[in-house]
Amino acid sequence: MSVVADAVAIGADASGWLARMRQRAFRHAPSDHTAVVLRHSRIYLLPTRRGWAVIGTLLLMLLASLNYALALGMAVTFLLAGLVAAAQLHTFRNLAGIEITPLAAGETFAGGNLEFALALHAGAAARTGIIVHSANARAGGDIAAGQALTISLAVDAPKRGRVALGRVTLTTMHPFGLWRGWAYVHFLLTGIVFPAAEIGAPPLPRGHGGTDPAALGRSDNADLAGLREFQRGDPPQRVAWKAVARGAGWYSKEFDGAGGGGPVTLAWSDLPPTLPVEERLSRLTAWVLAAERAACPFALQLPGMQLASRQGRDHRREALTALAEYPEDGSA
Repeated sequence: MSVVADAVAIGADASGWLARMRQRAFRHAPSDHTAVVLRHSRIYLLPTRRGWAVIGTLLLMLLASLNYALALGMAVTFLLAGLVAAAQLHTFRNLAGIEITPLAAGETFAGGNLEFALALHAGAAARTGIIVHSANARAGGDIAAGQALTISLAVDAPKRGRVALGRVTLTTMHPFGLWRGWAYVHFLLTGIVFPAAEIGAPPLPRGHGGTDPAALGRSDNADLAGLREFQRGDPPQRVAWKAVARGAGWYSKEFDGAGGGGPVTLAWSDLPPTLPVEERLSRLTAWVLAAERAACPFALQLPGMQLASRQGRDHRREALTALAEYPEDGSA
């Protein structure tokens, strides 16, 4: 039994060692928590197609020069080989020392693009042709010495929920395109994708005050909180026409208080029971956006969670986040 146990322990140790090596080499799991400075342990180099062609040509030149005892041919061959080796060093140094910092993860609605922001700090040396790409996003450019470059990676977001940036690859082929240098980083950076709003959704439910919260009039206990940028679908009565007349741009009035006819409750249980989960979430999303446009306080009730009646940008985001993170199977 001890022999079997020892064999199992050895196998487990070997498996764990392989997993650690794969993680160190390929960064499959998100293990970078703060800014990462690229060192030699993270940088990999291989010839490009052009590089392989040049190396193959140099080998042929070397063989021909040795066969025919061409001193000049050997001199040219070694000179070009030194150029290739120098290009390899410059490719490595173009990546070495770059500091990459995670800045922010964006938010969007399903079907859009989710943006992640990263900063690349050049350090003491200028960097040329640095490309940063994730699974389906790509950005980059040149970085002057002592400067930083902020890049945005727009990742496809077809479904709601939390979306991670995933592993990011920094690459360069400077100079000459003979060598490709690359390095992996994998940050714990996730954005939120809200459900897509239902097109042609029914009007908001009636508010607690007995009036239609979708009404365009303003209640007596609503105070003007300020102006926000005009959004398509805002009622004409809430447009700041004086600002438009002055040529200041299009804005909508935003109110505190009861706003558009009293607070409303957006309840999961009030939706038709035959409506699928994703369609329910889309309808509630449309209602949340409609309540915000009408400056109407709203409460959100989902199985297993409730949000009290409030209004404002933070409340809107909290409600949309709850809808985005709702379980796909509909269980609370």
